[in-house]
Amino acid sequence: MNTKPTRFCGIDIAKVNHVACVITADEGVLVKKQSFSNTAQGFQQLLARLQQAGGPAEVLVGMEATGHYWYALHDFLVRQGYRVVVFNPLQTRQGRDDVRKSQTDRIDAYCIARVIKNGQGRSALVPGELGMTCRQLTRLRYALIRQSSQIKQLIWSRVQPVWPEYEGLFTDAFAPTSRAILQAAPTPADLLAMDPDRLTALVRRASRGRFTDAKADEILACAKDSAGMQRGLEGTRTSIRTLLAALDAMRPIRVQLESDIEKLAARLPQYILTLPGANPIRAVSLYGETDPIDHFATGSQLVAFAGLDMVVSQSGQWEASRKRISKRGSPVLRQTLWSMAHLAVLQEGPLRDFFLRKRKAGLHHLAAVTAAAVKLTRIAWRILTDQRDYIPDGCPVKS
Repeated sequence: MNTKPTRFCGIDIAKVNHVACVITADEGVLVKKQSFSNTAQGFQQLLARLQQAGGPAEVLVGMEATGHYWYALHDFLVRQGYRVVVFNPLQTRQGRDDVRKSQTDRIDAYCIARVIKNGQGRSALVPGELGMTCRQLTRLRYALIRQSSQIKQLIWSRVQPVWPEYEGLFTDAFAPTSRAILQAAPTPADLLAMDPDRLTALVRRASRGRFTDAKADEILACAKDSAGMQRGLEGTRTSIRTLLAALDAMRPIRVQLESDIEKLAARLPQYILTLPGANPIRAVSLYGETDPIDHFATGSQLVAFAGLDMVVSQSGQWEASRKRISKRGSPVLRQTLWSMAHLAVLQEGPLRDFFLRKRKAGLHHLAAVTAAAVKLTRIAWRILTDQRDYIPDGCPVKS
């Protein structure tokens, strides 16, 4: 049976050592600054202090959602029967008294204790078992995609100085034919040193016959007329080949990961897959970022959590003519919902009709897709809350 807490423990989370502070209802310090390690032994030390302060029946614990360092401690305390509130660090920073200017651990831990004692702020989203698994795998996929984009940018930073005209040769510079060319001849000098017949054979084989001798001649002519830099070619050559190898190594990893995510989708409530623009990977991502859905009392709260809520730049009498989304909250959820909306507006249905109305009203394509993503977020909140299939006609979208 839950009783009203009389003791409040604030924990400042860090990588190696956490810091705890326990206060009473009148904000008196019951347990002063106490540092403990992020280990089993350190957790037991904290547990002993909490037991002395009153145990699970008396103590409410609060901590910051600092990176991933809070996961283990949160899980440990919940298993010990403690009620734990997790906050976004911004909320505890705002709760700090203005007179406290320093950034010491004691002040942070004390502020967290005060925040939970006063009922300020809103606890962070803590997923369940399935939700945590979904979140871990889809966030890993998101990170791998970003890493692949960064590697591609690095490749271009090496290619463009020595071969600025190369990008115009292919619609997709990272398609198989282009990758084969860059691997075999990373610089114009390498390509000019290649036997023409070998180049032609390479182009035919890599494109599976799509490109003919004319494409090989075009590439050769481009290399001859290139205005590229001539210095540091050895370093450029090694860099491009190394980065291409890294990109190739990531491909089977992503394929396997996406296969695992798709298998995980079978364990989800199937009504999630009825949402517009949903597929197994997006459904798993949506579930991982929103579990438990009852954390969000309204669709507007989910919109804000995804960072799709609108903000207006304003100073005095001046107000910006264009509104932008806040981009606060979960970037993975925002990307997932935007991708779902982008696909949904290409298919017949209410979201496409909504998108077309926004375009007719003068919104840019991307702005109209974002508006559709906001509408889709509200639909998703309703469907996940009601635990039912999405039915386009008469589906409630307002919270």
